[in-house]
Amino acid sequence: MTNVVEGGGHAVAADRLPALECRAIGKEFPGVVALRDVSLSVRKGEIHALLGQNGAGKSTLVKVLTGVYQPEAGEILVDGKPVRLTNPRDAEAAGIAIVHQDQQLVAQFDVTRNVFLGNEIVRTGGFLDLAAMSRATETVLARVGASFTADTLVSDLSVAQREQVAIAAALLRSPKILVLDEPTASLSDKEAELLFGIVRALRDEGVTIVYISHYLDEVLDLVDRITVLRDGRLVATLPVAETSRSGIVSLMVGREISQLYPKETVPLGNTLLEVKGLRQGNAVKGVDLTVRRGEIFGIAGLMGAGRTELAMTLIGALRRSAGTVEINGEASDPGGPRAAKAEGFALIPEDRRHEGLITDMTVRENLTLPNLPLWSRFGLLNLRREAASAVDLVERLRIQPPNIRQLTKNLSGGNQQKIVIGRWLAGDAEIFLFDEPTTGVDVGSKVEIYRQMVELARRGAAVIFISSDFEEIAGMSDRIAVMHKGRINKLFEPGEAVPETLLYWASGSGDNESDSTAGESMDEAGTALPSDVPPSAAAITSAPGLLARWGTIAGMLLVLVAIAVLAPQFLSVGNIFDVLKQGSVLALVALGLTVVLVAGGFDMSAGAVSQLTMNLAAGTLIAGAGTAAAIGLGAAAGLAAGGLNALLVLGFGMPPFVATLGAMFVAMGATLLYNGGQALTLSGQSEFFYIGQGYLGPVPFVFILLLATTAVLHLVLRRTRLGLRMYAVGQNLAAAKLRGISQVRYATASFAIGGLVLGLSGVVLASYSYGASALATGIDFLISALAAAFLGSTLNKAGELNVMGTLVAALFLASLSNGLILIGISSQALPGIQGLVLILSIALGVIHKRGIGQVLIF
Repeated sequence: MTNVVEGGGHAVAADRLPALECRAIGKEFPGVVALRDVSLSVRKGEIHALLGQNGAGKSTLVKVLTGVYQPEAGEILVDGKPVRLTNPRDAEAAGIAIVHQDQQLVAQFDVTRNVFLGNEIVRTGGFLDLAAMSRATETVLARVGASFTADTLVSDLSVAQREQVAIAAALLRSPKILVLDEPTASLSDKEAELLFGIVRALRDEGVTIVYISHYLDEVLDLVDRITVLRDGRLVATLPVAETSRSGIVSLMVGREISQLYPKETVPLGNTLLEVKGLRQGNAVKGVDLTVRRGEIFGIAGLMGAGRTELAMTLIGALRRSAGTVEINGEASDPGGPRAAKAEGFALIPEDRRHEGLITDMTVRENLTLPNLPLWSRFGLLNLRREAASAVDLVERLRIQPPNIRQLTKNLSGGNQQKIVIGRWLAGDAEIFLFDEPTTGVDVGSKVEIYRQMVELARRGAAVIFISSDFEEIAGMSDRIAVMHKGRINKLFEPGEAVPETLLYWASGSGDNESDSTAGESMDEAGTALPSDVPPSAAAITSAPGLLARWGTIAGMLLVLVAIAVLAPQFLSVGNIFDVLKQGSVLALVALGLTVVLVAGGFDMSAGAVSQLTMNLAAGTLIAGAGTAAAIGLGAAAGLAAGGLNALLVLGFGMPPFVATLGAMFVAMGATLLYNGGQALTLSGQSEFFYIGQGYLGPVPFVFILLLATTAVLHLVLRRTRLGLRMYAVGQNLAAAKLRGISQVRYATASFAIGGLVLGLSGVVLASYSYGASALATGIDFLISALAAAFLGSTLNKAGELNVMGTLVAALFLASLSNGLILIGISSQALPGIQGLVLILSIALGVIHKRGIGQVLIF
């Protein structure tokens, strides 16, 4: 066997068989040819870079290789054998795993559940072996150098830590071929070096790596060979030793880029922004800076330095602890992003997908959304003028494809970032905050972004350019401030900074030097957060989450105490048992609704279905059938209702609200047809009445039944593969699909289980009520059930729907209704009070789940 040395000094076998081959792959979307006749060969045990501008076809090819897309032409071979990849599970079975650029994870899950999603370890009956999963997760986390544990919630992790979770999930599958899509885009230099070590070790173990990156320096140092795509075609495959950075750029763009950083000298105007002593918790500690019109002011720093938190504090997304901000000499203290927009701020965020775009909207809608008043009169939008402005922005920014009707989620990362920038160009913003604007963006798109920054400076705006890429910030900025642990520790005048000195100060190496030019306000009392835990995670999500969670619990207790003081009989033993019986019936309906909501569904028919099965059970007993028949008929009717809803929503694609609203009226009509508008009163059914009115010792039997039902549902939802996948489909459908999880299967399961519980709750209601009422009480049950489900979701750390929280909230609502009646409030006012509780519970849920992602669409 002959060995030759290729790229970066890595020894590879010249006659090594391909681990992966693509032969004449073709893929088209409406109006776009994404891949045309692409033939790629990747050798076993090599690191093979796949390069190209955004829109070149890299992401499409990767999705073909991982079963997300199916090509119209060509074939794929693994180890020389043709494979048919119809979904991600087929790709995993063939030994192909991927770490996606956008880190599709379920934020409400812990690390273990995310790592094993779609590949769970289960025992008999589908129960998760969480102990084994946790041990395996800890092992693979150690392998990637993670500083967090397997039971950490993903919502509490930084972007870089989520990247480590995604890599760990891929490694756990022991892949033969590992695709890494922009793996270092959100990593610090130290974390990137750790990743490179992992990648090299995997190559040495025989794993084939397909490596996608826009960071050409790391490509030249890491990979063995490169393949370049341009406009959907493969233009070259060659050893990395036979090319250079400029040569790769030329292949990618089809032309020479003579100036990577098109900085121009722009005459500076007066001071536009002045910041003095600005503080935000432990994230920003006494920052002073001034920015003039026409200036591109760079803020350099590593992850955790407080750069993003500084930007968020300026626009009011984070509340400042101290300090002043002035714009044009006038005080600025926006109460939130909307107020900041009115003051002239514009933010281009680091996480464009979640913080800067509504990806399910079109290019046109995203470009014009912040400035709709420009094209509106008396509240009516002039669609022609709005569309013309959108077309102009698409042409100015060279967005590809140039189609304003294209959904934003279908565009490449670079083109999405152009939209985030373009949306502010039509307005009257004067201070532009660019937070890591070129993360995951190709060379050509970077140049376009830089040119837009220069154009903004030329027209007199102040541009604040935040970046951890020290080469670009040195190449594009006038003055540069370096942040470290929440402070500015160095200020460079134009022309003074080079990447090496920026890194020196950003890493804290110069902290002990006496340098007063940075204009910082030192405060040794502050305690910095660990560098691997972003201050934003603590500052942004923890406070609202704690407010919602503990505020809800405290509010419940205060209400109950107030009722007990005003109505002492509220705490009598007899009344408590009555509350437990009343609350148990409501809770059963709420549990059924919660199961549907867990998988991302919605069920307006929940109360009406319970009322229908209540009537069916009563009618069955009146007809002479026994308790078992009544229970069986109620369960069957509930299952049928759940199946109907699933068919309408998942089969016919109807919006859940519309479909289940229709089902609600169907159930109400069926109820009236069945009972003829008359109440169905039961007597002499002691066995049946025991379900809703009986006692086991001193405890109401219906309460015991509720506890048993809740325990079973909790076990299913939290401890089984079925429940895990139902939650995944509801919390992050994109992540579930990428793991090969079928939405239809698991959403259908949620409708079926929820329908079964709702059907049985109607039977219990008939027992509790000694029959069935002729009144349409389904709406009342629906409002109370929704309030219980959403209020219950605020009682856990993750802020997710869960049956335990629903149980507690339902019993609280029953206690509230009971207490208000004891106090003397009319029962006619109770529906209004229930509606207010529903609104409050949803508001608390929004507060709990609110993150930076909701603040950027002003």
